[in-house]
Amino acid sequence: MNERILRMLGRKHSENETEATEQSKLEQTGDMPVAQALTTAGSGARSAAGDAGRSIVGGLTALKQVRLATKMRADCEADIRDIERGLDEDNDELAHRVDVERNYEYIVSAQEADMQEARAEMDRAEAEIRKRREQATRLEDELRTMREQHEQELRPYRNLMDSSRGRSDDAAKSLANVRRTTRNAERALGEATKNRDARISAAHRAVDNAQERVGTLDADLNALRMSADADGADAAAIAKTENELASNQRALDFARSEVVQVTQEAQDAVDQAQRKLLALQRELAQAEKLAETSKAEATAAKDEYDSMYRDSQAKEKAHEDAIKSCETRIRELTQVRNAAEGRYEDAKDVLDEANEIHAHPETTAGLRERIAAEEADLEDALAELDELTAQERALRRSTRGSRIAIIAIALVVLFIIALCVWFFVLN
Repeated sequence: MNERILRMLGRKHSENETEATEQSKLEQTGDMPVAQALTTAGSGARSAAGDAGRSIVGGLTALKQVRLATKMRADCEADIRDIERGLDEDNDELAHRVDVERNYEYIVSAQEADMQEARAEMDRAEAEIRKRREQATRLEDELRTMREQHEQELRPYRNLMDSSRGRSDDAAKSLANVRRTTRNAERALGEATKNRDARISAAHRAVDNAQERVGTLDADLNALRMSADADGADAAAIAKTENELASNQRALDFARSEVVQVTQEAQDAVDQAQRKLLALQRELAQAEKLAETSKAEATAAKDEYDSMYRDSQAKEKAHEDAIKSCETRIRELTQVRNAAEGRYEDAKDVLDEANEIHAHPETTAGLRERIAAEEADLEDALAELDELTAQERALRRSTRGSRIAIIAIALVVLFIIALCVWFFVLN
């Protein structure tokens, strides 16, 4: 800002020198009327520029002065708030000290009683906590011993349960195998019976067929013999028929012997399958009985173990609940003790403060003096604030025109800059 003013003053001095030189030249050339006109025009322009410069400098100075006055008033108001806050705190402190001194005997008696009561409650809570901790330790030791004892007692019954369950599982598997074998034997018996019936039927059909052929050949032979007696049939045909009849007779005898043999063989197969089935059925009955007995024993062993296990768990849970109850009570007593400690410390702090106030009356007297000094400072600060406020108000009124002018000039300059930017950049 100072450099700018100096530059303006330098330009003004140079212009004055130039004007004087030109006027001298005009006087020498004799063109005085023209020279006087030009000199008058130049002086008017310079005067207008000088007035504009003075308006800008005056406006900026006015803004600076108003801002400084506003800051001084705001600082004074902040000082007043600080003084009032400190004065309120000191008044409260003084009232508190006066009240404590007035009721000193009562405060000492009341706080000592509170401390004594809190200490007694702390001692009771601490004693109960130690008792509960000892009880919890004893219950934990008993629970540990009980669990070991229960484990020893339950181990044989658990082993018995596992053993009986294993025998039951083996018996069930054996029963399943016997049942499967029995079903296979039943199917084998059915097939043997069916095969026997089919073979016997086939043997009887072979006998029937042979008998039918023998009967037919016997009838044919009789017919040939009758024909031979009547008209002398060929003896060769009779001989062949006799031979065929003899062959079929032998086949019939063989078929009859086959019926007996097939029937015996097929019946033997059926009897053998029947005997195997009967043996398997007896084995199945034994396996079913064994499986049922093993299952009943396994169920009984499991029920016995479960009953003993539930009893042991109930006893262990009773101890666990007792331990949790002790721990809960310890937490509650700890809270009671901590609360009593807090009341004890609060009462002790109040008593220490009362003793300090009673033992140092000079502190209270000094506080009164400080309050008096702060009240005087507050009056001076309020008077100074009134003066600063009046000065700021007067300064604002006196510099209103200059501040409006500098603002208007700034707006015009901004408008010209915006216009130039629009003209050179956007066009």
